[in-house]
Amino acid sequence: MVIEDGKFYFIKDEFFDVFKDYGLMINKENGKKRQCYFGFRDRKNKEIIWLVPISTKYDKYKKIYDIKK
Repeated sequence: MVIEDGKFYFIKDEFFDVFKDYGLMINKENGKKRQCYFGFRDRKNKEIIWLVPISTKYDKYKKIYDIKK
């Protein structure tokens, strides 16, 4: 699979089945919604691909960020 910078991706359930014990996010919330990820390559090492989860719950995660900061 080719990952292009600045595109959105959905990860298949099989990936999460293989890596289920690695502390990753769940792929579906309540079994219904599949998480969307924003993909881009690392600037220093082009072999590293970052997939960052996207959420519309900005206020929720802003509070968590502020607490952890």
